[in-house]
Amino acid sequence: LIIHGDKDAVVPAKDVNTLVEKLKTQKGIIIEQKVIAGANHFFDGKVETLLTSIAAYLDKRLKTERKPAA
Repeated sequence: LIIHGDKDAVVPAKDVNTLVEKLKTQKGIIIEQKVIAGANHFFDGKVETLLTSIAAYLDKRLKTERKPAA
């Protein structure tokens, strides 16, 4: 999971997109990218949105990776 804000002045969106595209070429790597509207590099005023995004991602990944007990 790579999350960044669309108002990030430290790491430009084009650099994040370049990284994501390079990572997607790696075998066995699944990259999910999310952009948080209005968020800067430190997610000022957007921390709850950030935490919600992280929690949803972890719930999804852990749910699909867990195998039910037999």
